[in-house]
Amino acid sequence: MSQWDVLTGLRQIIALDEEGAALALPLCSMSLDEIKIRLRDGVSPEDIRVTKAAVGLAYYKLVVRRLAGEEAITSFKAGDVTVSKSSAAALEIAAKIRDESLVDALPLMKDEEFLFRQVRI
Repeated sequence: MSQWDVLTGLRQIIALDEEGAALALPLCSMSLDEIKIRLRDGVSPEDIRVTKAAVGLAYYKLVVRRLAGEEAITSFKAGDVTVSKSSAAALEIAAKIRDESLVDALPLMKDEEFLFRQVRI
């Protein structure tokens, strides 16, 4: 599996021209590396769930990057027609896609959030 596989999966979620794909490729590489680091010992990085998790993470990062670069204009009115967009809604959808893809890969990942403490009486 490579960043190109992640980019292919990303292109199934969002339309990317050649320039957009070139800008998204580093995000795909970073996302794949982040997922691979979290894999349990003995888990094959070729598992499709690894790719899907990297795609979900890359999609979220791409949406965040695009929203950060946009102008502050969220709506405009021309006569009787009003057009508006919600960056919060776009971010919420991207987070949902990211979270669902990570949940599917959860059995493959190390449990890094576990904390064990002794209670003293």
